[in-house]
Amino acid sequence: MAAPKESRTGAGDGTTENPRSISRAGVPVTAGNGVPAVTGNGPAARYEFRAAAEWTEFGAVIDLAYGGHPHSPAHSAVVGALFESKRSLVACYGGRPCATFAGYALEMTLPGGPVPVAGIGYVAVAPPHRRRGLMRELLRQALTALHEERGEPVAVLHSTEPGIYGRFGFGLASQAVELSVPPEARAFTQEPDGDGLTPDVLTPEDGRAAVAAVYDACVPERPGMLRRDAAWQRRAVEDEPASRNGAGRLLCLVASGPGGEPRGYALYRLRPAWQRSRPRYELTVRELFACDPAAYAFLWRALLDTDLAGTVRAQTRPVDDPLLALLDDPRSAAPTLRDQLYARAVDLDRALTARAYSAPVDVVLEVSDAMCPWNSGRWQLTADADGFAECTRTGAAADLALTAREIGAVLLGGGSLVQLAHAGRVAELRPGALRAASAAFRHDPAPFCPMAF
Repeated sequence: MAAPKESRTGAGDGTTENPRSISRAGVPVTAGNGVPAVTGNGPAARYEFRAAAEWTEFGAVIDLAYGGHPHSPAHSAVVGALFESKRSLVACYGGRPCATFAGYALEMTLPGGPVPVAGIGYVAVAPPHRRRGLMRELLRQALTALHEERGEPVAVLHSTEPGIYGRFGFGLASQAVELSVPPEARAFTQEPDGDGLTPDVLTPEDGRAAVAAVYDACVPERPGMLRRDAAWQRRAVEDEPASRNGAGRLLCLVASGPGGEPRGYALYRLRPAWQRSRPRYELTVRELFACDPAAYAFLWRALLDTDLAGTVRAQTRPVDDPLLALLDDPRSAAPTLRDQLYARAVDLDRALTARAYSAPVDVVLEVSDAMCPWNSGRWQLTADADGFAECTRTGAAADLALTAREIGAVLLGGGSLVQLAHAGRVAELRPGALRAASAAFRHDPAPFCPMAF
């Protein structure tokens, strides 16, 4: 499928723009005269909303919100280096922060290529201030700012509790599987021949260049993959002793080609365990990427054959992970499906034209969006055989009726409009429109996001 063309239709006003040059807008947090923005008549009107001056303002709120477990100084330093003050908000009561919102300028692969997206993290409300609309107001202010300043067209987040963000227009955009391979299920359908590959176990610091090179090569292949700069790379290999849960330090297995070039890597750790006086260590894979199938199979074979290892567990893998096809007995790996990334269109027309499509389509969408009312109404989405799309407002009869949540679910190509329709969440108003649109939105391979933010 060809990458989307550079020209993109604007907000139904006949303008065009290149999504790769979208400005990375900050979040406006004043009423225009330096006075902190405060909501109107709702419960949140008693609170002051302002920009977060520094990461330390988040600490006490997050500590309370997550059960009184403060970040260590080392972890605070890692996440603090990612902090973007202009994009982050706090709600204050009596001058003290009681709710937080962290925003990040990210670049994520969508079907067709990389696109700037607005990352959202650390949305937390201290227990005494819950059920007062603070989370909704923080999200409303941030999304409105992105819309008014024509910032990133798509917002994405990970959710601690999956039932929260649907009401704010975020749809489940990617899923992941957890795999647990026992010793008796390690046979492959086809054993790797190694292809001249050489393994080496390094510290994450020593393997940093190899990890960055392989990861960067894999980013364009899947929707949901995030570009990592140096600060995000440090986050990926963070190894705080307090979070090891009895396991050893993080290790980095690098597979190199005949010329010494890195072709794959795995970040993993071992936790001691014994059964009947025999070692049955649990090996947990944090991250594994490879530039080609031979290196991929080579890495998994090396991990599964690690001395002392019993069960090999991969906590977060794509739903279509090739390991499921490599294993001769995938049932014993006990694949467990779970939700992962949530996405929503900030501006529907810009979001839908920032990605490419897998098949031609011409469909009129009737969209309702309470959080971002500028998205509500009828939109005509057309895409040609090259995946290039246009999306404009229209008065034509609607073919499909859905909400912003369903749009978010299919933005990265992982969700199925047919499945959503069978669940009663999408209404087909023109026979045949549903399957045609669903085929156009779907993408192979499935979306996957290995990074928490």
